[in-house]
Amino acid sequence: MPINAGYEYVAAEKKYLQAQTLEEKITCLEEMIRSAPKHKGSENLLSELKTRLKKFREKQEKNKKTGKTTKKGVKKEGYQIALVGLTKSGKSSLLSKLTNAKPLITPHPFTTKSPEIGTLYYEGVKVQVVDLPSIGSEYFDQGVVNTADLLILVVGNLEELEKIKPYVSRAAGKNITAVNKVDTLNPEQRRKLEATLRSKKIHGILISSVTGEGIQELKEKIISAMNIVRVYTKEPGKPHSPLPIVLPVNSTVKEVAENIRKGFSSTIKETRLTGPSSKFPNQKVGLSHILKDRDIVEFHTN
Repeated sequence: MPINAGYEYVAAEKKYLQAQTLEEKITCLEEMIRSAPKHKGSENLLSELKTRLKKFREKQEKNKKTGKTTKKGVKKEGYQIALVGLTKSGKSSLLSKLTNAKPLITPHPFTTKSPEIGTLYYEGVKVQVVDLPSIGSEYFDQGVVNTADLLILVVGNLEELEKIKPYVSRAAGKNITAVNKVDTLNPEQRRKLEATLRSKKIHGILISSVTGEGIQELKEKIISAMNIVRVYTKEPGKPHSPLPIVLPVNSTVKEVAENIRKGFSSTIKETRLTGPSSKFPNQKVGLSHILKDRDIVEFHTN
């Protein structure tokens, strides 16, 4: 570490040590060079970093010519969300607000050179969130865009949506527009933005990945878009389970039982239900009863 190294350099160096792909190493080295102190005592360090960066770029070019790739593949795990946007839209900052991921965040364009993956945990629901390299980057992954269950289109202004549309035209999943950086708007600019969203009937939400504004509402919209029900189970005389069983909309009591254990539904003598789909608390229902979000089921077995 150089003498008097600042926070940005230390963060980039830590990221570099954890990097798994060639692209990640190059990105971190570029940031280390930009943020390293520029004085006589750091000349040797800068020289060493630039030499290392040169070697990595040469290796990257060689890989391109031979058809090799060091791209990190994205394995889909359950419900998948992809963050899509132009460079400097704030996707990486949003990923850090939604999930447990700690991506490298810099003011420089095209920082993300491989997908960053995090997990959103919200009220018992677990969701994979992928921050893709920006549209326009050679590392942009159209395949993930086309197959993700939900796209969050992250924009700094509504004009960016027109540039994004061609890239999401074949997407199988739904999409939500997240207008980022609203903390930089004055009241009049914000009023006009909200009016435009309404007039153009854009399914959007105003957020700030700096102040956290709109993040809670965005999480709620994600859960709503997933078309799921969260069902809690309980044993007689005890509180319901803290974590729900997550199933598709229109799932039945039988599916909850089979989710607990295959064949479990055949041992059930009686089911009691409390929640949105019941007419009254502790209602007796059959295995074919269709559940609603936040129902609580109590199974009595033979």
